[in-house]
Amino acid sequence: MDSSASRSRRRGPVILVVALVVIAALVVGGLLWRQRADNGEEEAQALADALPEGDFSSETDTAEHDRILGPLIEATGAAPEVELADAGTADDGLRTATLDWTWTLPDDAGTWEYTTEATLHRGEDGWSADLTPEVFAPDLGDRENLDLKTVAPTLGTVTDRDGKELYGPGEVKVLGLDKTQLEDADPEASARELAGLLDIDEDRFAQSVADYGPDAFVPALTIRVSDEGDYPLDDAADVAGFRAVEKTQPLATERDYAPGVLGALREASAEDVEESDGEIESGDLVASGGIVAAEREALVGTAGAKVIAVDPDAGTERSLHEVAAVDGTEVRTTLDDHLQRLATSAIADEDSASAVVALRPSTGEVLASALGPTGQSYPVGLVGQYAPGSTFKAVTALALLRAGVTPDTTLQCPETATVEGRSFKNADSMSPDLFGSMPLRDAIAHSCNTAMLLEYDTVDQQQLADAATTLGIGQDAPTGLEAFMGSVDPEDEGVEHAAAMMGQGRVLASPLAMAVVLASVQNGATVQPKILADSDSDSDSDSDSDSGTESAAPEVDSPLTEDETAQMQELLRGVVTDGSLRDFADLPGDPVIGKTGTAEWTNEDGELKLHSWVIVAQGDLVIAAFVEDGSYGSTTAGPIAREVLEGA
Repeated sequence: MDSSASRSRRRGPVILVVALVVIAALVVGGLLWRQRADNGEEEAQALADALPEGDFSSETDTAEHDRILGPLIEATGAAPEVELADAGTADDGLRTATLDWTWTLPDDAGTWEYTTEATLHRGEDGWSADLTPEVFAPDLGDRENLDLKTVAPTLGTVTDRDGKELYGPGEVKVLGLDKTQLEDADPEASARELAGLLDIDEDRFAQSVADYGPDAFVPALTIRVSDEGDYPLDDAADVAGFRAVEKTQPLATERDYAPGVLGALREASAEDVEESDGEIESGDLVASGGIVAAEREALVGTAGAKVIAVDPDAGTERSLHEVAAVDGTEVRTTLDDHLQRLATSAIADEDSASAVVALRPSTGEVLASALGPTGQSYPVGLVGQYAPGSTFKAVTALALLRAGVTPDTTLQCPETATVEGRSFKNADSMSPDLFGSMPLRDAIAHSCNTAMLLEYDTVDQQQLADAATTLGIGQDAPTGLEAFMGSVDPEDEGVEHAAAMMGQGRVLASPLAMAVVLASVQNGATVQPKILADSDSDSDSDSDSDSGTESAAPEVDSPLTEDETAQMQELLRGVVTDGSLRDFADLPGDPVIGKTGTAEWTNEDGELKLHSWVIVAQGDLVIAAFVEDGSYGSTTAGPIAREVLEGA
């Protein structure tokens, strides 16, 4: 027998056995693979992927997703994140998957995280999940859905230096027309009738009523509850559709208290929302002006959020997750309520724009900023831009001292003087007996204009501007105040430079800026004003006017020296002992220093008018008084400043 044939016959059964083993292994492996591939793990992952957006093949499941999660998705602006934490184990056609949920809440309220379980069943068509409400959130009832509520913070307050509340939540009434209550009445007729009673613009309110929808409440005027006796509300009640809505809103505790200082908060208008690029939402509080604008975040606080389960059939809701609101805080200012009221009273009878500013030289704290009762379209004490007149001679005097002039240096004080063809004169109130030669101390005491401007060759405009900077002119406005801190253009020449030497020309200042000038002289260092009390302040609410606290002094290139301070104080003391502020010489207490000022201006009718200025300092207190349409400084502003100084 052929040996090769014999070997072939022996290999045949072996190959057959091996083949059968391989085939059996493939069959068993295929069955095991099919079992693993069809055990529900993929379906569990697919469920987790579909839950955020509701991407289900079943319309019923999608509708249930939208019913339960839709309101919360709309409120947060984003779908949740869902992760498959554990696919579970398949057992008799059942599998329980564990799902981790994360919602990102709006307004920096963090996240809401929780875990739910979903049961998957294996049927003829494969694995499917039971989408019960508890799959979407723990312990969710059959008819409940998720939603979000904003938790409003409590508004903070603005106080004076001693903690007396000046601004905060107040009770108001919003007067307007409820269009649902108009019935058959003419909306325009009701709008015009109500506007007439409330003394508001009839055309504008009638247009607002027309623009609002048929079910709207259209506000006409918001009044303080304490002031409702000032309005004809009984007559308004007879107007078809009239309604008064009581609410709490932020406002000054007293109307017209420190105008321009406190500022205001109001609900955002549709225009505010539209122009904010998403930064402002309906219902937000918008700040305008002053301390409120600077400290809005501290005052308003941060809204919280509450995730709720709502049963619309039962009309009930319950909290599932809450992030507490951060309430607004107290913002303490440097204002002194007593001085503020005193300053307001001192200018209560003025019939033109006027202001009083009180400042503490040692710290720069603004103690009062008052406006007259009429002609106040803006806070002139803070943002007014006026020629400071002879009060600016304090700056000129410093520039002259730095140029080598001493208080005893003789200057010429003619009745009139001409510079480059322009004639200047002294005030009509100046006695002719004073014209002629006089030392600098007398030129300052008697406020000789010509003596100052004739020194325009002694001091150039840059030197004058440098002296102004040393005394605080031109610095940045203090945080929390919209203020004009003065300007002196260092490039002015010729006539403009000469006029600047006597506080006219293109020199401009506010009453606050001129208060800072004198405060810097009194303090011996450049004073930086401040309106916000803070933990770093060297003074506290219990300190008195001669507390001896250190200066709030910004850096300047040429700070005041001790000699300059002594000479400046001597010159400005002479104004009280020998000059235009002699009425202040008898005040008890520390010596008074100061300067009067009168600046000419032309009104809209072409009439020549006078700005009236006085700046005075006693101890650790500076008062600046200003009347836009007044007489000489000593005549109009002087008595105002004295009244405040006496009562301080």
